[in-house]
Amino acid sequence: MKIKQFLSTKNIISTRNYSLKVLGIETSCDDTAVAIVSSDRKILAAERYTEREIQRKQGGINPSVCAQQHRQHLPGLIEKCLSDAGTSPKELDAVAVTVTPGLVIALKEGISAAIKFARSHNLPLIPVHHMRAHALSILLIDESIRFPFSTLLLSGGHALIAVAESEEIFKLYGESISGSPGECIDKVARHLGTLGSEFDGIHSGSAVEILASRSSESGHLRYPISLPHVEKVNMNFDQIKGSYLNLLDRIRKNGEDVDIPDFCASLQNTVTRHIATKLHCFYDSLSAEDRLPGQLVIGGGVAANRYIFDAISKLSAAHSVSTIRTPLSLCTDNAEMVAYTGILMYQNRSKSILWTPEKIPDTIYADARTPIGLNASSEILDQPRRQLVNSTIHGNEAIRFRNFDNFRNK
Repeated sequence: MKIKQFLSTKNIISTRNYSLKVLGIETSCDDTAVAIVSSDRKILAAERYTEREIQRKQGGINPSVCAQQHRQHLPGLIEKCLSDAGTSPKELDAVAVTVTPGLVIALKEGISAAIKFARSHNLPLIPVHHMRAHALSILLIDESIRFPFSTLLLSGGHALIAVAESEEIFKLYGESISGSPGECIDKVARHLGTLGSEFDGIHSGSAVEILASRSSESGHLRYPISLPHVEKVNMNFDQIKGSYLNLLDRIRKNGEDVDIPDFCASLQNTVTRHIATKLHCFYDSLSAEDRLPGQLVIGGGVAANRYIFDAISKLSAAHSVSTIRTPLSLCTDNAEMVAYTGILMYQNRSKSILWTPEKIPDTIYADARTPIGLNASSEILDQPRRQLVNSTIHGNEAIRFRNFDNFRNK
């Protein structure tokens, strides 16, 4: 007979003799994902399906098409995962499913499948917050992470700075009030036009990074724009995007050629400086009260950009914070992170869990926008005690700061 122990993950993620197995379902956007993960950090099975070709033909993500895809492929992916893991439903301990945030019509398909599966097999149902799962996914592969830790999530849909105090308690210090870094870089790259046949089939964000690496020595300064003025730790990537689109139009209207590598380097540097400036304000504010966690976990697809990651790592080191990057395989929308977040919630007897079939409703409310945690912006200084010298973000130069009274943005 198996005896299940419920141990706290506060500060240290516990290891136990009994290994939980949780089925995770992720359908917040265009990825239909299913995985089975155990509490001893083993990914027993993982499947994902996305119809990229339809998206390309339609010029973007169509929510109704995503929902149809989820409805069509979830049953087969669940069966495939059970087969690959050599596990039957009765050997599972729970089902975890993303319920927020995301495309509501897409989320509903995952929720419906999870409810049906949990009821059919007498399993607890665990509602999971998508962004918390992204932040916690690092715990699946890195045992050195301890609560509390800071998290910086950068993707094509999100940008936020938060502190994870536990698997369900997060403090949100800042987020993008408009746009995201991934979408900003992608849209400007598309407006640049043909980047060359060598980039056929390569994501435009990756193409920008490669081209930027070929820029002239001062190419990152060749096409400057003003950084957005947003209060405290909040960000605005739509403003950066708009400024670069307008700059491109002006250059072309004047009949001038655009140096594409230098333009990509300037775009990349501006996005990086905006993120770094806000992260510095976050660091400076929390260190003033001796509340700054010693670890920063970076997640999201934009974290794959080496230039951005190196700049953030350098800034973090200047604040005595170590930087850990979530592997790219766990940065995209995936069910592994959902399943493991469910495991952490299960181990801590989360009040959100629907433990028995009679407590599982016919449906669970899906929300397009739910904050990762409580708004903690009041803990952020109106301005940092020291200003970051933005020019030191680039290259190998050591990060420098200036007293506020002597600071000039450059």
